[in-house]
Amino acid sequence: MDPLPLLRDLVAVNSINPSLVPGAPGEGAVAEVVADGLRRAGLEVARQEAAPGRPNVIGVLDGRDPGPAVMLCGHLDTVGVDGMTDPFVPRIEGDRLYARGAQDMKGGVASMIAAAGALANGWTRGRLIVAAVVDEEHMSLGAEALVREWRADAAIVTEPTDLALAVGHKGFAWIEVVTRGRAAHGSRPAEGRDAIVRMGRVLAALEALDRDLQSRPEAAFQGTGSLHASSITGGRELSVYPDLCSMILERRTVSGEDQGTVEREIRAIIDRLSREDPGFEASVRSMAFRSAYRVDPVHALPRAVAAALERAGRPAEPTGMSFWTDAAVLAGAGIPAVLFGPGGAGLHSTSEYVNVPDLYACRDVLVDAIRQFSELVN
Repeated sequence: MDPLPLLRDLVAVNSINPSLVPGAPGEGAVAEVVADGLRRAGLEVARQEAAPGRPNVIGVLDGRDPGPAVMLCGHLDTVGVDGMTDPFVPRIEGDRLYARGAQDMKGGVASMIAAAGALANGWTRGRLIVAAVVDEEHMSLGAEALVREWRADAAIVTEPTDLALAVGHKGFAWIEVVTRGRAAHGSRPAEGRDAIVRMGRVLAALEALDRDLQSRPEAAFQGTGSLHASSITGGRELSVYPDLCSMILERRTVSGEDQGTVEREIRAIIDRLSREDPGFEASVRSMAFRSAYRVDPVHALPRAVAAALERAGRPAEPTGMSFWTDAAVLAGAGIPAVLFGPGGAGLHSTSEYVNVPDLYACRDVLVDAIRQFSELVN
């Protein structure tokens, strides 16, 4: 099965995540394209409503003989398209296909469906599950719904890895910090208390914490933790002391760091600033947490993918990814996973593309790796 025509059809459909861009259509329409592709590949198709109007699409191959269940998984939602020209019109220039979602990650979805099509005719042992899920770009409602009903012995998540075998990635936490002041006329400093200036103290402390995090020894296949201030709002008018300032920060985590770790770090900063200034007032609220992930490179799954890469004449040394993925959700449900997908550039940017030759290379390595895994696991 050729992944390129399928990718063209996938990126031509707007599947912006409505949790990121209010009013966006979500994954309903692109799910139909996936379902059609899975049927043409020879798989039985099921739908699973992860949220109203936002279905996961699952294709299944069942062999006659018992054997391991292998899952291929990718997400259908994309981020927004502000600043892009014709984001849903696939454009090929040289070996690159440009469009929103081409790299992140409809290219991987097209390759995994094409791989399933290549496996379908000779599939005799175990089960192959091909899952296209929703909402990875926000809260992974799709992956969480998937693992409640579907089980597998191992999974390959076809996120864009530049055809590298990735066995780990970072986690993340979103934290809101609010500083409070007292509104007053700008000419009366004795009556006012500036919440924005007080947030400046928080930002200076966060910068020091970030330097410390990035100076620590790297975790295998994950690197170091880090943090940044994602957004900040505050103030009412030019001549009014701001009584409120709100900041959302993102903390990237590695194995051994949990939600409690992150909360304690931020609360320690707030507590110190409060001791230094009894008039300092701030609150901390956890918004989301997703754990870091790592699988042992000697597990049968990464060994199978590495062997397939070696046979294809490609580097097989395991690596890690900086971004978070649904692999952590799968692993949390007892499904060990690796990441392997096509290369490209422009994730979440105004110019996104996937390398077209990688679509075929990814398909072929997936086919070989799944066959290899089935032989390794009795």
